[in-house]
Amino acid sequence: MILSRTDKSDVGRISVLVRLWRSKSTAVSMVFIVILAVVGLLAPVIAPKDPTAIEIFREVEGEMINPPFPPSAENWFGTDQLGRDIFSRVLYAIRTSLVIGLLVRGGVMIVGVGLGLMAGYLPGIVAKATMRLTDVMLAFPALIIAMAVTAILGPSLSTVIIALVLVSWPDVTRLVYGQTLGIRASDYVVAARSLGANNFRIIAKHILPNIASPIIVAFSMGIPGAIMYEAGLSFFGFGIQPPMPSLGLIISDGRGYMTVAPWYTIFPGLTLVAIVLAFNFLGEGLIDVLDPRSK
Repeated sequence: MILSRTDKSDVGRISVLVRLWRSKSTAVSMVFIVILAVVGLLAPVIAPKDPTAIEIFREVEGEMINPPFPPSAENWFGTDQLGRDIFSRVLYAIRTSLVIGLLVRGGVMIVGVGLGLMAGYLPGIVAKATMRLTDVMLAFPALIIAMAVTAILGPSLSTVIIALVLVSWPDVTRLVYGQTLGIRASDYVVAARSLGANNFRIIAKHILPNIASPIIVAFSMGIPGAIMYEAGLSFFGFGIQPPMPSLGLIISDGRGYMTVAPWYTIFPGLTLVAIVLAFNFLGEGLIDVLDPRSK
């Protein structure tokens, strides 16, 4: 039986999913990420309490006590110093982290892939200027630049996304630039150029599909980095601002209560670690399947 090009691509996609699923760590990561996405999407429905609701005192055994309250049947992860339910805040913070990770990495792909393709396919002053700018950006600590941007524009969700896209595109640009240079001189690209194909068609039909695998891997591997950067910015007060929950912000608020309320930082910290590990394991699985030579 002769398969059409569409049939072959469908078989290839199924084969990739099967190989991903055969890896236990990757399969567990995929399931966990799906659960996180559902939790983030349904946070307003499944959160037991309003994440901004304040409880300034509580009666325990006839005695009035002040927050933070320890974990209990009423507050699974305990509360913060204002009596806000940490479990509910963590559920909302998961949505914030996933939204930032996906939006930041999506913006990075648009900027980084575009500049990398342009620099790799069009030699001369364009390539030199793009790669020198990339080198300059890589020479400075990304977190410091992001802090400076948020300090100038004012900390907010949109500012955090802009700042993280600004500091994250050079890695993708360098990756795509190197991949494009290797393919630009290939026989099929030379043949397409000799037949009169324009630059846009060559890039869209011949170069981009052949570097799709490392781009997909770079997208997935960059999501945990974006989440960690956001957590770092929020921890230092340059990221998400109250009352919007963020894992980094919750951890930052709880650092002064480590001795009296360790649950304040332990539960959001473990959640952040779990999210980052899940995306890292997924990225490792994608490398094994899509781009094993890079490993």
